[in-house]
Amino acid sequence: MSDGIGRALERGARILTTLGVLALALMMVATVADVLLRNLGGRPLRGVVELVEITMLLAAFLGLPEAFLRREQIVVDLIDGLIPATALRVLVLLGQAVTMGVVWLFGYHVVTPLLDAYRFGDIKFELGVPVYPLHAVVLLCFAASVATTAHGLVEIWRGEGRQVSP
Repeated sequence: MSDGIGRALERGARILTTLGVLALALMMVATVADVLLRNLGGRPLRGVVELVEITMLLAAFLGLPEAFLRREQIVVDLIDGLIPATALRVLVLLGQAVTMGVVWLFGYHVVTPLLDAYRFGDIKFELGVPVYPLHAVVLLCFAASVATTAHGLVEIWRGEGRQVSP
């Protein structure tokens, strides 16, 4: 991934992953604090369940672009050794293209809920956090994932990078 686009995608994906890790850390700290305060003082923290929902969403989706960029999604390679290398390359290309299409489709279907949440002012009940920015983060992650899968598709087409799972 020595080209400029690849380096930019790497930096962007790393930033998103780092934000996802921070969300996971916040989730862990809030959960531990809630359990301690609940058990030791009988006073649980208000809004921790919603905070865990939000941070779980962030941790999961913010890590997607880097996983797609590194092509570290789960791969079942039952027939890799049974078919010729050319056929395997075609299957890998097809799989990458289908992955890109499915991720794009998921992202496409986030747009309407995002607009609805914005239009109707949806908020989380206890925390009062608006819901539309969460949809926007999911949409951003799907857009970044489409970009990283497209870059992977080009790399596979050119014969660069890792084409099959280790």
